[in-house]
Amino acid sequence: LSMGPARQFTRLAGPLSTMGMAAPSRLAAPFSAISMAGSLRSAALAPQGVDLNLDKFNLSAATQVSSQTAGSNANLAIGSAFWAELDGEKGGRVLSDEDKRLFREVFNPFLSDRRGEGEAFAPPPTSYGHIQSLKRLVKEEESLRQRRTEQFSSNRFSMEEAGPLFPSSWTSSLQVSHITGLPSAASGSLVERPEYKSQAGVLSAVLASVTPLFDKYTEDGARFRIYTLGSLEVRTMQEHGSQETVCVVFSIVAASSKPVWGTACRRSLSEHDRLTKVTEFVERSSDASLARHSYVVLETEHGDFVVTEKLSNGAVVWRENPSELEFRNSLAKVIRSAACSKSADIVGEMKKFQIMQDGRDGDAASRSSRKRYAQLAYCKAVGGPSQLTSGFLHRRVSSGAAARPCIRTAPARPFLL
Repeated sequence: LSMGPARQFTRLAGPLSTMGMAAPSRLAAPFSAISMAGSLRSAALAPQGVDLNLDKFNLSAATQVSSQTAGSNANLAIGSAFWAELDGEKGGRVLSDEDKRLFREVFNPFLSDRRGEGEAFAPPPTSYGHIQSLKRLVKEEESLRQRRTEQFSSNRFSMEEAGPLFPSSWTSSLQVSHITGLPSAASGSLVERPEYKSQAGVLSAVLASVTPLFDKYTEDGARFRIYTLGSLEVRTMQEHGSQETVCVVFSIVAASSKPVWGTACRRSLSEHDRLTKVTEFVERSSDASLARHSYVVLETEHGDFVVTEKLSNGAVVWRENPSELEFRNSLAKVIRSAACSKSADIVGEMKKFQIMQDGRDGDAASRSSRKRYAQLAYCKAVGGPSQLTSGFLHRRVSSGAAARPCIRTAPARPFLL
């Protein structure tokens, strides 16, 4: 069990029937105490008949009675029947959906070992007071989980020092700052990108194949993870028995960096702007039949970005400073990247190249045709010899020698055909 506020999750290993009216510490969910008591007993015992003796029935005087309701068989052992009912789908024979929600929290296997009692298991007391104490306990734990999620989703959260809301085991006694790879306060910052959270479905598909940078559990089985995808940091949380959900997405911005993939630039480019860098990407296509898709990102001397690519319908597009570029690049793979030479083309020349290539494939373009356009655009932007090179192919070299791009043996020819 952890220290600090996390002690609100403290549980007794012994049967809940021994708790009586102990101080609460758990999650809120509606529950009908009297119906639960009657239904559990009727499922376990044969009918006992009804006592119709009214000799002592007196309405002449009011009598105060206890607000607690419990049967003589309050600690009845019903064993595996209870767990089968609790683990069932909606609309159980004994427990209502509201009852199940409460008891699933109460008997969280990370906090309770009651399932190990087997057929000797007895359900908790069903008195009104005891059920209310369980509700308060569950509500307090829910509040703590909410505060933990809010703290985890904040850019103030530190992987090395999580804080008192989280288990003490999360805070290492050694400062190992080199394992994070994230910008520190001195070198950069995290900028929240709420518009990327709406792409949770796309992120989840990618995260399934990514190893998290941070992966920790709390004592109630909740799992907190942090992933890095390019210049993005994605934080997720998964409660026990639930699916992993995206809490927040940040952009990792170094303090001395230029604008990240056009996020800070929205001006119109001049045709005389000089290119300084070109990067070729490959991404998983949204069309399953196309498998992969290649595109090129051009960077100018003023920090602007241009995306050019050939689409499956044969159109060759030119987009300046697209707002979703950072998100797209973070999910794609860099094939190659290079600084443009001083003799490289200006923006206007690359724009002419894009116009000349547009529509050459008619109404449909194959994957190889789309990849070839990206390779042509990359080679033209870099400058130098007008030969088509591929970032996917490499020559076989002897041990210790550096691999270099493979230049196709096709005759050299101008890019603007």
